Amino acid sequence: MKYIFYFALFLLPISLNAQTKVNYTVAYSENMSSDGLRVQLTYKTKKAQDSIYFHYYNEGWGEYDLFNCLDLLQSENPTMKLEVDRDSNRIIARYPKSKKVVFNYSIRQDYPGDSMNIIYRPRMNNAYFHLQGKGLFIVPEDVFTVGKNKIETKIDWVGFPEGYVIHNTFASNVRSQAIKADIHSEFYNSLFVGGDYRLYPFEHQSKPVVFAIRGNWLTEYSDDEKLVAAFKKTIQTQRDFWNDYSQEYYTVIMSPTVSQNDSLFRGQSTTGSAVFNGFMIQSSNNPFNYFGVMEYMFNHEMMHQWIGLTINNRHEELNYWFSEGFTEYYTFKNQLRGGGKSQEEWCTLFNEEIIAAHYANPRRNDPNYRIVDEFWTSRDVEKIPYRRGAIFAFWLDNKIMKASNYTKSLDDLMRVLLQKAKTEGRKLTDEWFLEVAQQFLNMEDISYEFQKYIINGEDLMLTSEDVIDCFRIEMKDEVPQIVLHDSERTYLLAD
Repeated sequence: MKYIFYFALFLLPISLNAQTKVNYTVAYSENMSSDGLRVQLTYKTKKAQDSIYFHYYNEGWGEYDLFNCLDLLQSENPTMKLEVDRDSNRIIARYPKSKKVVFNYSIRQDYPGDSMNIIYRPRMNNAYFHLQGKGLFIVPEDVFTVGKNKIETKIDWVGFPEGYVIHNTFASNVRSQAIKADIHSEFYNSLFVGGDYRLYPFEHQSKPVVFAIRGNWLTEYSDDEKLVAAFKKTIQTQRDFWNDYSQEYYTVIMSPTVSQNDSLFRGQSTTGSAVFNGFMIQSSNNPFNYFGVMEYMFNHEMMHQWIGLTINNRHEELNYWFSEGFTEYYTFKNQLRGGGKSQEEWCTLFNEEIIAAHYANPRRNDPNYRIVDEFWTSRDVEKIPYRRGAIFAFWLDNKIMKASNYTKSLDDLMRVLLQKAKTEGRKLTDEWFLEVAQQFLNMEDISYEFQKYIINGEDLMLTSEDVIDCFRIEMKDEVPQIVLHDSERTYLLAD
């Protein structure tokens, strides 16, 4: 197809400038369901040595025993003695003394069929593959020290048939890729897919963007163009909000998990995850899919490009009240800003999906430190930072607008955080956030409220005194609800 060829030429000059430190050759197999993706790693050390440590993630993002997906192909590495230390995410290779290390391995799907509950493990069959960078690439541990957590690599995709899509969060349909990236936030936090994906490339502010999707979707997702249009609208709204058009390349990759056209499962199971240069969406595919879920996913996961990835947490799960909670708040606020939701619809959704859902959570009052221990294992705990943080963001947004006589809002605070993160490399901490917030509150200190609501987990009982004058708060079954009583005012949209 002509657009794929054109897009590949557009990206190719960008890809060939980097110097290579680690080479990967990824080979096609007609029987990928059984053979997996076969990879050859080539690495040159500075001096001759007879052993080396390799790194491969054994767990991450709630998945465990990822070594079960890895076949070290001992028969294809006859001069090497290979040992595995799963607890250390380590492979130890011993070989005849040399400066050049060549190592063959295979990555396979380690569970049968499809599943809506298994999201971050390598997925592949004869039609396609879908796996994160951390699940595909074994990395020499030397790279962590020599490269100061930077990796320079060349990836060659060999033997794949003509028309077989090779797409990832670094480039699209480029079969020889040169990449220079941060190990953790970029290389491991990437996504590689291939096979029967359909690509929809376009440009935004002269920068390439690709929507990639596979599968025959039912009901409201059946129209690819409808999804692409919603994606384009979200990009425009969010980049305009941040006044940030610097992303050189961006992609969203959408894949079905389980497809069924009957009514056995009447719900919808959808997961979105931000990755380097984009995000991925995986959803069950059935007659009950609702397009509003996809609009939510586009807004939430794209917002992570700024909240979570650029404004990066210092303490990961401990700061999820911000990276997930404030992302959740702006997911709703930017749908209002972009015209996707009316003020009345915004109120209804925020009341139902955030406030009421939070109060219905039996674990809602767990202290913040519990999130570190149980975020990946308890659905109730996982939802705490999303909703608790979103309610706090709404409270703070209103507080800033009232303190500034409606000349400032939480938007201005967020842009300050972004600017400092980009220019000074600052990472989000509780202390830094409170310091910046104070500047927008006439130097009022809200550390007491922060400790009470965010750290200790007590309920933030909103009152009408807390909100701007187009809102009031009413109690419904002992749960505060936002009531819009003046729809002519649009303070939430203030820039």
